[in-house]
Parts: sequence; structure tokens; C-alpha cells
Amino acid sequence: MAAKSSIVEPIEKIARLLAIHVTSGMDKEEAARRLLASGFTAPEIGGLLNVNANFANVAKSRKPKSAKDKN
Repeated sequence: MAAKSSIVEPIEKIARLLAIHVTSGMDKEEAARRLLASGFTAPEIGGLLNVNANFANVAKSRKPKSAKDKN
């Protein structure tokens, strides 16, 4: 089992780095929705976006802003 955990940890780190890169400059709610859709858990998203873990669940339930609402 030790071999498996040593392989998973670097892969998880790479996934976190990619998630941070892909969501940089993005609205936090949109980033949370995309990360949820990618399989990240609410606590993981909280850590990545530096928000409360419940933020991801709230963002999931909210309707995305339309282009009209952003202007």
C-alpha cells in the first residue's frame, strides 16, 4: 500500500496546481462550479480558492451570471 500512496500524492499536487492555474482570474463562484464539475470536493475547493468549504456548495446552487449581468 505504501507504493500507491506515494504515487497518489504527487498526482494530487499536480491536480491542485492545474486547478489553481486554470481558475486564476476567474470569478470565485464560477471557479467553484467548474472545480465541482471536475470532481473536486467542497473542502478541496475551499482550500484552493481560499474560501469556506460551504462556498462551493452555495456556488453550485446559484445560477451563473449572464453576460448581461456582468456588465
